[in-house]
Amino acid sequence: MSMIQLHTQDGQKFDAYFANAPRDDAPGLVLIQEIFGINQAMRTAAHRWAELGFNVVVPDLFWRQQPGVVLEPRIEAEFAKGVELMQAMDQDVAVQDLDLARDWLSKNLGHDRIGALGYCLGGRLVVKMAQAAPIKCAVSYYGVGLENVLPSITDQAAPVLLHIAELDSYVPADVRKTILDDAAARDDWEAYVYPGCDHAFARPGGAHWVDEAAKLAEGRSLAFMKRFLT
Repeated sequence: MSMIQLHTQDGQKFDAYFANAPRDDAPGLVLIQEIFGINQAMRTAAHRWAELGFNVVVPDLFWRQQPGVVLEPRIEAEFAKGVELMQAMDQDVAVQDLDLARDWLSKNLGHDRIGALGYCLGGRLVVKMAQAAPIKCAVSYYGVGLENVLPSITDQAAPVLLHIAELDSYVPADVRKTILDDAAARDDWEAYVYPGCDHAFARPGGAHWVDEAAKLAEGRSLAFMKRFLT
């Protein structure tokens, strides 16, 4: 586990956290942050997915605004800072940065069996990445604003798995129905709702952590990714 640097085409560079799988020939996984940077929760998640058999890269997506930002969601001012950074982000450029992480994995691993998985903000960006980058599959945990992203996603996008929290205030019932209906109409897409769970139910150490739901989502994610990455 270490920090690496990714290089843009115009000569800039930014940090990413790398957690390697037990096997060098394991699939690659671009892990996409929430609005809090590469904090302890994201590092813990990276280690977990590495243990489960993936070479994991977590890019710093706020580097263009404030490199190395690390925020604690339980602190009100830091939560607000994360929202501010998200709102100022150019999400299409962020997806290009995510593709640099995918390309780094592909070159270093020597294969293209690479997927992407994101939480919250990352749960939105990973769906955009499924359309814009040559990943094999995408997993979205409680993605925000998906109802605005899905209309632009074509049949050429990578297969996507959606995890949706029933009590997520960012995804009210009518929006949830729109997302579920859209996913149901697509080939190789899956979507699950987690009853009684709120946003960030799978954040390690988070206030809304639900152990049973997090384990269920992990198992579904693992099975889904194995379908397309092995």
